[in-house]
Amino acid sequence: MTYERPWYRWYVLFILTLIYAFSYVDRQIVTILAPYLKKDMGISDAQLGLLYGTSFALFYCVFGIPLARLADGWSRVRTLALGLSFWSLMTALSGLARSFSQLGVARIGVGVGEASATPAAVSLLGDYFERSRRGTVLALYSVGVYVGAGASLIVGGSILSTWEHAYGKGHGVAPFGLVGWQATFIGVGLPGLLFALIVLLTIKEPVRGRLDAVAAKKDPHPFGSAMRSLGAMVPPWSWMHLKALGASRREYVRNWTYLLFAVLLVIFATWGTNHVLSASRKAEIGSVFGLSITSNLVQWIAIAVAVYVCSNWFQATRLGDASAHRLITGSRPFVAVTVAGAFLAFAMNAVNGFVFVYASRTLGLTAQAGLHLGIIAIIAGGAGIAVSGYLCDYAKRKHPFGRLYFVCFTASVFTGASVIQYLTHSITVFYCAYAVATLFVPMWFGPLQATTQDLVIPRLRGTAFAAFSLGPNIFGLGLGPYCVGLISDATGDLRLAILCGIAVLPVSIFSLLVASRSLLKGEEAARAELAAADAGAIEEASIGLPIEQLT
Repeated sequence: MTYERPWYRWYVLFILTLIYAFSYVDRQIVTILAPYLKKDMGISDAQLGLLYGTSFALFYCVFGIPLARLADGWSRVRTLALGLSFWSLMTALSGLARSFSQLGVARIGVGVGEASATPAAVSLLGDYFERSRRGTVLALYSVGVYVGAGASLIVGGSILSTWEHAYGKGHGVAPFGLVGWQATFIGVGLPGLLFALIVLLTIKEPVRGRLDAVAAKKDPHPFGSAMRSLGAMVPPWSWMHLKALGASRREYVRNWTYLLFAVLLVIFATWGTNHVLSASRKAEIGSVFGLSITSNLVQWIAIAVAVYVCSNWFQATRLGDASAHRLITGSRPFVAVTVAGAFLAFAMNAVNGFVFVYASRTLGLTAQAGLHLGIIAIIAGGAGIAVSGYLCDYAKRKHPFGRLYFVCFTASVFTGASVIQYLTHSITVFYCAYAVATLFVPMWFGPLQATTQDLVIPRLRGTAFAAFSLGPNIFGLGLGPYCVGLISDATGDLRLAILCGIAVLPVSIFSLLVASRSLLKGEEAARAELAAADAGAIEEASIGLPIEQLT
């Protein structure tokens, strides 16, 4: 078959990496457009953090689990192509936004579409490359992160400069009355629609689990499984799902406790953040029934919803999918690695979300800085991810915990370089420190993703990635940029805000050390689960219900 040819799997890896880059272009484009969005829409730094992180991350997480289930049970290629088409379209529609609310809705659509991409891609790569190369392959795939992030700065800056030169003041009327940032959204969004066709026409769907001891059984109702996964997260369907699982009264009490915690989180977190900001810094989004809605209220409602729906999923998984609970939600090393990834993503997004805003505001750099930062991001970030794959696999061969220790080292170097970057007043030192930080910050992607994949069986690969992504996205992306923006608004000091954002290194290292204590036991549990599946003892479909009840 075509997918068994040696060269073809490297072609698939190349295409999947480009898709990942496309996703990061659409995700990160807000970074370079931030000064123009602030000027035209009058939004605050906290709202920028909400726009860059929370509005995207919430729906990325909520839809990540059901779309991962769809990828695990349906065609991963088709799932990928549909998601790419949808998020590209929503990015283009962002260029038609006339208000902060409209732009926020479009960003939600980008998050929903992108939620389908990496679970499907990771699952595909698991059937194209053997386990011994998993760290290297996933690291090469993750090169797309910084290719996309750098390209967003380069392409975004180029479109902005070209548009301003052609249609700036006194240079003529722009097509459809679009300003530079609107043209940029449209320019980076539309090519993704064409690329989705390339995916459908050139990538073949391999047999699931073909490189493992046993091929995974197909889900006869993949869309039903995906909808059940979504229903298990969102009330009132989540309560109906608990009833179908025969949940005890204690489980219902537990569920209502989750809801109470979410409500209290909104109340106290919103009160606390509003309390530290002066009235002039409380940016309003609008009003409902005469009640003012601040960006802080929207932020904490979004976080509370994410926490609640993910808690529902964990509960439903624990009750209805024994394999997923043992290997994912109930696995100590898996949870510890997810926590480490969450704090590493928090620091990374604290730096990346405001790097151009900081450079233009504090160091006086112009839009040309976007080109410089983009080139550095592509070269240094791409090289860092690519090299990390080989190094972490080498470290794994030398020591059972080698990948985790490798991440401890690289995260420490990134933190030190970032401190220098945001304390210096020299533009040259700023660029050099940014290059070092960018080289090391992405080195946790491949090692931690490979670690989580080693802890699960083939039919749970996409789900495992989606579950792992909850921490980096809800906490890292959802709170990182927002907290930096909030501190900046409260203190008027963006440098202090960013330094606070990267001061989480000790938590990440502690979590990785915790994971190392039970890593071997977790890998052994995955091997035992695979052996049981091979014997036909464990055959479950989607979250919550066995195949017999689905047919």
